[in-house]
Amino acid sequence: GRNNDIWTVTASYGNNCMSAALMTYMAGFKDPRLPMYALPATDAAVVSALGVGQYEGIRIGSAGVQSEYEDYSLPNTNTTFAQTAPQYIMTAAEVWFLKAEAALRGWANAGDVATDYATGVNTSFQQWGVSSGTYLNDGTSTETAYTDPRNAADNSPALSAITIKWDPSASQETMLERIITQKWIAVFPDGQEAWADFRRTGYPRLFTVVNNFSGGT
Repeated sequence: GRNNDIWTVTASYGNNCMSAALMTYMAGFKDPRLPMYALPATDAAVVSALGVGQYEGIRIGSAGVQSEYEDYSLPNTNTTFAQTAPQYIMTAAEVWFLKAEAALRGWANAGDVATDYATGVNTSFQQWGVSSGTYLNDGTSTETAYTDPRNAADNSPALSAITIKWDPSASQETMLERIITQKWIAVFPDGQEAWADFRRTGYPRLFTVVNNFSGGT
């Protein structure tokens, strides 16, 4: 009896595009969930630079004006976030990532950190009806750099070198970054949870705001 919130702010309000950060991580990881989350950009500058069917997000505090970005990638309101699509408040995947972090911190009865991490990833793929394939075995792919075809001032190199494959020899901090980065992708579009994790851990590594329009307040 109610509209999906993502549909409302995207299709109804017309003011909700994908972030550069999420797009660069998912593109770099060759993440099969990307078409479930977002629609390809149709902006002429993006198509000219990247080709048809590619995804492009917006850098927060972008140098451009809103109207320039209306045809960058939007949340997938065709299917995943359609008008009457259900909304998830808390998912099983999130619980497995919570367990993984708890295990990493040595909390009792949290299970094995590597198993919890892998189960979190696989559960997210199952949630979205996508095969994970060899995703968890990828120990080389990383976030891509961000290039804005319309405003070069928004460009940024990739900030993270984290990969997907679990590495038991990594430092605890690297393990934490790997867990939180995958959790951040999996909990989309739960921005409140994503922001809470970023505030308390510093992960994932996110682009800074290009222009701060707060006037210092």
